[in-house]
Amino acid sequence: MTQTAASDVPSPFTYELMSFPDPWTLRPRQDGGHGQNGQTSQTNNGQQTGQASQNSTNNQQGGHGHNNNGPSNEDIAAYMNYATFGIIFLLFLLSLPRAWARYRHPTARRFTLRFKSSSKKNNESTERAVPQRQETSSSGASSSGDDHPTNDKGPELTYDITPTTPIEGHSIPSLVSPPVQPVPSRVASLTAKFHRVNRYLHLPLFSTGYSYGQGIAFSIYAFFICFGCFYKNFPSFNPKRAGWIATGQYPLIFALGAKNNVVGFLLGVGYEKLNAWHRWVGKTMFVGSMAHVVGYLVRWTVSGRLVLGSKRQPHGWAAFAGLCLLCIISIPPIRKYSYGMFWHTHWMGYVMMIVAMVWHAEEGWKWSVAASVIIIFDQICRVFKTSFTYATITAVPELGCTRVEVPHLTRGWRAGQHVRLRTVSTVMGPFDAFEAHPMTIATVSESAGREGLVFYVKKAGDWSNRLYEAAKGPEKVLEGEASEKGIENIAEQSAKMRMVIEGPYGGPGHDVLSSFSSAFIVAGGSGITFGLSSVDEIIREAEKGLAKTRMIEFIWVIQDPSSLLHMMLVLQTFLDRVARLPTLGIKIDVFYTRAMPGNISHTLNNGINLPENVTLSPGRPKLDVMLDHFVDITRQLPEGTEGLRGTVVGCCGPASLCQSVKRAELSIKGKKREAVGGIEVVEELFNW
Repeated sequence: MTQTAASDVPSPFTYELMSFPDPWTLRPRQDGGHGQNGQTSQTNNGQQTGQASQNSTNNQQGGHGHNNNGPSNEDIAAYMNYATFGIIFLLFLLSLPRAWARYRHPTARRFTLRFKSSSKKNNESTERAVPQRQETSSSGASSSGDDHPTNDKGPELTYDITPTTPIEGHSIPSLVSPPVQPVPSRVASLTAKFHRVNRYLHLPLFSTGYSYGQGIAFSIYAFFICFGCFYKNFPSFNPKRAGWIATGQYPLIFALGAKNNVVGFLLGVGYEKLNAWHRWVGKTMFVGSMAHVVGYLVRWTVSGRLVLGSKRQPHGWAAFAGLCLLCIISIPPIRKYSYGMFWHTHWMGYVMMIVAMVWHAEEGWKWSVAASVIIIFDQICRVFKTSFTYATITAVPELGCTRVEVPHLTRGWRAGQHVRLRTVSTVMGPFDAFEAHPMTIATVSESAGREGLVFYVKKAGDWSNRLYEAAKGPEKVLEGEASEKGIENIAEQSAKMRMVIEGPYGGPGHDVLSSFSSAFIVAGGSGITFGLSSVDEIIREAEKGLAKTRMIEFIWVIQDPSSLLHMMLVLQTFLDRVARLPTLGIKIDVFYTRAMPGNISHTLNNGINLPENVTLSPGRPKLDVMLDHFVDITRQLPEGTEGLRGTVVGCCGPASLCQSVKRAELSIKGKKREAVGGIEVVEELFNW
């Protein structure tokens, strides 16, 4: 093998195999060409041989892998991107009927938070109907009946529904408004249509946190990447190909990781549900980059040019270092231990990748520009979705969380969506303004009571604990007295704080909750924010005559039964509003998992009976039995001209609770599903 001079050591993206001929190199014709005589034939043959040698030399010393018998390495990376985005476009076409049904409904066309309208109508005072206290009776809290799916009910309990902290109820309309918009129609998703296959694909894949369906999809994508690396590149492996395959995934990985990404918009899913794909594409990208680097390290070692070859690739090492930083800091234990460190190192890593790739490869700037366009588009959308405002924070000891209310933001979101919250206050820390926290919205957009944006922040870490302590405040300060720390105390356990709110994001996607015949909503702990907004939106649409929903069952799982004290007024308001609607029914089941303290028992003795449709039970709910019973009741609902339009199962809370809800949904047999029109699952979960 002829050794190359030290000054001619090729770069990692242009260094070809030295000991084996390139499989796509043009070879001379063996038939002597089409010359008229031997001399011409020999001349042509010699020219072809020289041209082939020149092509081989070019392939060994640089170029972009171009040849006359096949695509270049960069072209293969581009073709793989075309195929990937082609599959995404195909899924978009399949989801078009669902998207059309969704965007016909006004509640599904909200993308940006908006401030309260200054119109005269919105400035008028709204009469609020507050539930009256009932006299204690000896008949018990509620009549559960023998057919209730759970028999482990606790003793008859009574509650004082007067809230212990400030909270507003919803106004109750006097009449059901006639429909002025088309009633939402429902188009079943692919998972609902092929539920017999879907029930197996959604089974958990051991303890990986993924399902079998996700495992199969990830394996197909990994095979796709490997095929691109080894297509006409085996057994003489060319590490340059692996580098281009890794670089070619730049647009996809940044598109999947952006909060405002085109993939999620086309498919009707939130960025949080695409995060698993974002991580998987990152893993395949790391493997391809590792193969690229190791391949050239081996070549340089064999040729005795390891030190010189490494020194000539500073930009390549910088890009690889950025990718390694991203992969190491994204390991789940590190990411969960310090999300702030993960976030800051994340953007530093991808900046290193994008900038270094511009100089590492001659055509690398194209992929860097594509990634930069995606990032800039995402940041522009974030600017339009961001609101700078003051929020009222209230400590809620019963729930162990902080209630955050922004009365000026009253519209622009859907039930089940979340916002990204940043605090601007020295009390919270100088760097908290750069750290966003996802919070599910507890109210509905443009509600009759005009409460504004409300969500509950559970005490689950340093940041949430500091927010809770800031809401309590050191001492009671006179109302309106502002401090120099960006916080203003307005009540004994309330304060005002400057905040940056970005959103909304996530939500039910192409599913419109009021388009189903029945709704089965499950919430755990602070996940009640999802349940409150979902139930409130269905009731509001029913009041307008725009809902097909005929029955709601809301299940709330809490640790301490005293949590019900704070929410009882809101739940009672739901019951009063539904009582005025002849077409809608509701049932609320609350389960507590801890023993009842003595002070709570004393409170119960002085309270009132629970409303008729509210039950309080110890232990955990048997969700599979309860959902099966709920589907049976749905089957008995009167069918309209279109028949039953399905059941929506919503869940928000700990990962274990959401897994239980999914198992309960998968346990419903095919005939029952078809009888009610299908079952869809809407999940709001942050487990990444």
